[in-house]
Amino acid sequence: MHVLLVLSSPLLVLLVGCGVLALLRRLDDWAARRALQLLVLAVPLVSLGIGLGGLHHFAGQACFLGTPPWDYTLGLALPLGMGLVALAGLGLGLVRLALLARLSGRAGLPAGAALQAAVERLAWRLGVPRPCVRLCASERPLALAYGIARPTLLLSTWLVTHLDRQELEAVLAHELAHLARRDPFITWLATVLRDAFCYLPTSWLAHRQLQRERELACDDLAVGVTRRPLALASALAKVWQRAAAGPVLTAAASLAATSAAIEARIQRLLAAPPPMTHHTCSRPAALGIAAVALAGLVAMEAGNIAVLTAFMGCGPASWLSGLR
Repeated sequence: MHVLLVLSSPLLVLLVGCGVLALLRRLDDWAARRALQLLVLAVPLVSLGIGLGGLHHFAGQACFLGTPPWDYTLGLALPLGMGLVALAGLGLGLVRLALLARLSGRAGLPAGAALQAAVERLAWRLGVPRPCVRLCASERPLALAYGIARPTLLLSTWLVTHLDRQELEAVLAHELAHLARRDPFITWLATVLRDAFCYLPTSWLAHRQLQRERELACDDLAVGVTRRPLALASALAKVWQRAAAGPVLTAAASLAATSAAIEARIQRLLAAPPPMTHHTCSRPAALGIAAVALAGLVAMEAGNIAVLTAFMGCGPASWLSGLR
């Protein structure tokens, strides 16, 4: 029964996560969708807390010590294993952060005054603090926005030499949109949560959606600033053509992810849909979904604990009797 209690909590989290992801199709605001995707990634913390809290409660209880050996062993191993996986995910995220901070200062050389000034003009329009622009000598397409404390753009010389002015401006606006949306930190946090709860399919699904939709959201922001969707589509087409000629640097994920993804982005830009960036009616809906999801999860977890612990003789009645 203790194993059933430990396993039922992640199943309830999985159920709530699937429900939230299914409701995302009703929202037409990128920020609201991202908030709910982060909620799906974070709600397993509830399951982990319940598992570790239950382990602390059951330790030394007669109902726990008197269980069959397999129930006792798994009742200990499962919550401890989930805790260790979560710690490993956090540790891996901190290592990534440290490596990025170490390498970011060494990547490339400072850009020229003209390119820096163009970036600063776009950054002002997007409300982004003055970013540092660095160039690396490479014949591969590379455009990367990174830096949690110090926003930085890293561009390859290929982009500067092979894109015309409007195309380069569109690419710069797209990368600055990542900084405006705080994507470097959000992506790091989402990856940590995905790794911490990698045993849940909803964690992988929410992370994949968040990664895909951040590019579409930045496309919309870039088009909103430059008013040139065809320039961004043309830049993506050139990157796609260059990618077909050889391997693309993995850091250029926002420009050249997969052929299917970049083709879909080009078609979307050519269709010129209305930018899906600010729909205030979606914010209350997202808050409502989040509140209902959390309240429902807490209620289901409470009911699940009350029912199962009553059968095991370790429920609220046993706590009250222990106080007398």
